[in-house]
Amino acid sequence: MDLALTSVVLVLVPCGLVVLAGVVYLYGLVANLLSKTSVRNKVVVITDALSSLGKECASVFHKGGARLILCGKSWEKLEDLADDLACSSDPTDTFLPKLVLLDFGDMGSMAEVVMEVMECYGCLDVLILNSSLKVKAPAHCVSLETDKLLMDNNYFGPR
Repeated sequence: MDLALTSVVLVLVPCGLVVLAGVVYLYGLVANLLSKTSVRNKVVVITDALSSLGKECASVFHKGGARLILCGKSWEKLEDLADDLACSSDPTDTFLPKLVLLDFGDMGSMAEVVMEVMECYGCLDVLILNSSLKVKAPAHCVSLETDKLLMDNNYFGPR
């Protein structure tokens, strides 16, 4: 009886381990596939993509296969960021980012920027409002117009 039990254990335990390893491997593949495709083909707009947070968001979304629209104040820096993204990822899995000049200090240009974004892909899935205005001055020295511009940009957001 001990010999039969031993032979069953010697056969079933390795088979069970192989099945368990296969399940863990398949789970890892599916989790990896889902993490890459959750943003695949989504249109993502990142304002102030030139900041540290903006660059990191751009990198993560780009590697995930999103269709990026990168906004910033400097065209040369936007081109450098787009080149860095293109060099750091597989071109068969990613899309070239669209670059848009955007200055939140000029709220009157928002309509043009929105039209440009909508003409590019026709929709918007994710909007990351990373941009903000800052004034380094004592509060009593800031004009009411500047204060209103700061509140419109940083608190209320573009309309």
